[in-house]
Amino acid sequence: MSVASGWTVNGVASGLASPRTLAFDSAGHLLVLQAGSGIVALTLNADGSVASKTTVRSDPYLNHGLTLSADSTTLYASSNNSVWKWNYNPTTFALTNQVLLVTGMNNADHITRTLLVSKKHPDLLAVSRGSNDNLDTASVDPAQGRAAIKVFDLTAVPSGGYNYATSGTILAYGARNEVGLTEDASGIVWGVENSADQLTRTKNGVATDVHLDNPGEKLHNFGDALAASSVPTSSKWYGYPTCFAVWQPNQFPSTDSFKIGDWFTMNNNDTACATAKKPSVLFQAHSAPIDIKFGPSGDSDAYVSFHGSWNRQPPTGYKVVVVPGSVASSGAWTPTSPLSSTTGYTDLLWNPNLNSCPTSCFRPTGLVWSPDGRRLYVASDASGEIFVLTRNGGTTTTSGSASATPTSAPTTSIASTSTSTAPQATQTKYGQCGGNGWTGPTACQSGSTCTKQNDWYSQCL
Repeated sequence: MSVASGWTVNGVASGLASPRTLAFDSAGHLLVLQAGSGIVALTLNADGSVASKTTVRSDPYLNHGLTLSADSTTLYASSNNSVWKWNYNPTTFALTNQVLLVTGMNNADHITRTLLVSKKHPDLLAVSRGSNDNLDTASVDPAQGRAAIKVFDLTAVPSGGYNYATSGTILAYGARNEVGLTEDASGIVWGVENSADQLTRTKNGVATDVHLDNPGEKLHNFGDALAASSVPTSSKWYGYPTCFAVWQPNQFPSTDSFKIGDWFTMNNNDTACATAKKPSVLFQAHSAPIDIKFGPSGDSDAYVSFHGSWNRQPPTGYKVVVVPGSVASSGAWTPTSPLSSTTGYTDLLWNPNLNSCPTSCFRPTGLVWSPDGRRLYVASDASGEIFVLTRNGGTTTTSGSASATPTSAPTTSIASTSTSTAPQATQTKYGQCGGNGWTGPTACQSGSTCTKQNDWYSQCL
């Protein structure tokens, strides 16, 4: 693999079973959800490498979603049909008191159910559910509850859990497959969408294949999770399955006069998109963005993993990218580049040779920052590995390419080469600033104070 100037990449774990989502608990353990296998906890050395691995839960139904409450005492995970929570002990790794929160989400094709517990509104859980086909025409009706993101009140869960289609508050619909969700420091929810495949544009009875470089994948601003309850449903439609974003205008018929970022429809009825909410940033078509994380305190960029294409020649994606942005005093994030740009992001970690993709290359999935903000951990499901990125001020570095076949050893540790000590950062509002085992920032940015919630968790409020 190749890594951008100023960064170093090292492998820290291999032999994992399709690692998808990563999360740190309040004691500094790295939790890994392995699709079709369950959850493990990696205990790390001081240099960021792996010291040991512990099974937290063996469960073949868990396939993607994993998150923790802010104090790490509650763990949430999902299958294709359901979301559960457990009481979690970050010292013993014990999971107890399983509760079904949401159900009724089983459908074909897109089966990941990404989870986000709001830091600003900790009683709210956002759940993303994808479409049931490449073009799920019925999902244009928000009552179907597909190609949607919904918000659920954790303080009022009914017996047997919420039914996804009929319960909760719609945060967004018409979002085809929003696999990555995150929240900026102001409480705004952002997501990355995998858009459609094999699209054509039909005019005057003639279909033109535009799928090689269209439609663009998307980065969305969904607004505040709590405020969604006061927004009309008609104002929450993000275009799918009707409207798609132009990435490469020159692939369309000459009678079209599209610009990058314009909406297009397959049947030349572009006026149908007048009320659709546009994305904030576009990515190369078929990149397949999987996760998004904002940088730690002092870093105003967003980081996105591209799982990579399956039906494009030449292949594209298979990398981690940086989306430059700025952060307002409120904590609200804004991307630097406009929607009309195809250069709104830069490569951070990538496969230098895509000819072996997707069968024998690094395919990034989950991202997570270490509690001190010094290291960015990256999972690769195809190779069963986890890598760590550290800033080093050096030049472009190439590491050994990831193998597509996991090794037999459950964990392989590789020490990080970056040993410099970064200055202590300050934590953003709503972020963790203390608790037993906490190794991250303990000082809050101006305007908030580190407030103890319990022995495991203090928060900047």
